[in-house]
Amino acid sequence: MGQPAKLGFSTGTTEGRSAGAGFGNAGAVNPLLTLVADGQGGVFSRRQALAAGYTHEQIQERLGDGRWVRLRHGQYSERVDSGHLPPWERELQLHRRLVHAAVNSMQPGTAVVSHHSALIMHGVPVWDADLSEVQLTRSSGWRKGAVAGVRHHRGQLSGSDVDEVDGLKVTAVARALVETAGTGAFEAAVVSADAALRGGRLSDDEVRRVLELTEYWPGGPTIRAALAFANPLAESVGESRLRVLMHQQGLPAPGLQVTYRDADGFVARVDFDFPDQNTVVEFDGLLKYADGAREALIQEKFREDRLRAMGLEVVRTTWDDLAHPRRTAWEIRRAFDRARRTRLAG
Repeated sequence: MGQPAKLGFSTGTTEGRSAGAGFGNAGAVNPLLTLVADGQGGVFSRRQALAAGYTHEQIQERLGDGRWVRLRHGQYSERVDSGHLPPWERELQLHRRLVHAAVNSMQPGTAVVSHHSALIMHGVPVWDADLSEVQLTRSSGWRKGAVAGVRHHRGQLSGSDVDEVDGLKVTAVARALVETAGTGAFEAAVVSADAALRGGRLSDDEVRRVLELTEYWPGGPTIRAALAFANPLAESVGESRLRVLMHQQGLPAPGLQVTYRDADGFVARVDFDFPDQNTVVEFDGLLKYADGAREALIQEKFREDRLRAMGLEVVRTTWDDLAHPRRTAWEIRRAFDRARRTRLAG
């Protein structure tokens, strides 16, 4: 994901200095503009601010002191406190506002939010997407390509291809997924497809429909491969990416979310299981150690000791390992070899 503009926080101490729009509430957008912005993802235009009672000078004052943020020409939002959010959540929050700003700057009904922008509006995870660029589809009246932070696509959309999210017309999850897969990489398509299946957002009928629809699209092979490979048992972006890594490095297909028990009962539900190789692979996003780190690490070690006592090799992978696919595949194959030697020795 690209690096977003930083969204800080300003309490705003000069809201009441100018007459006409303060309504006596220092630091806050006036109620008329708040009502408008609340229906547009927190975004409002210069025209809407003027209609709500602000003057040109007051608008410039608020942009100048940081109380308002310019999202694109003539489109603004209040500055929000997002410092408590993880970096990727801040990027997604900003992208949603950029989507609203782009649509709010156009004539109503002329465009539908599409591709990865639609997936984000639906709450479906994306990977390796340029979040500085909003994706819109139009059926007519505009050339294709990127203009002022918006990439315009041409396409015909049926009623089943369009949903409404947060007051915006957006392509349905299935359509947005194939739009993204058709213009992007296999890994990114699998990340979103796994998540859509996991969340129950992609039915078998929808998959069949979009496969027929995209049969002759330029990106058709990637679309078909990603949908065929997608698995709802992958529980995170990291697990989906690790699935792709193992597949592309020629490793055997693992079982997902497999439960192990010993004489004392439940041991673990492992992310990836290679039963013929007596090996399990875990993806560790590290976030679960943020609170109570010492106790969590102790429990993880105890869990791994019990798995190894059952004759299993355990391989732990992290986000860094995903950037080194050959090295990571080699480590997994080394575990296969150790397990084989243990079996032969026994």
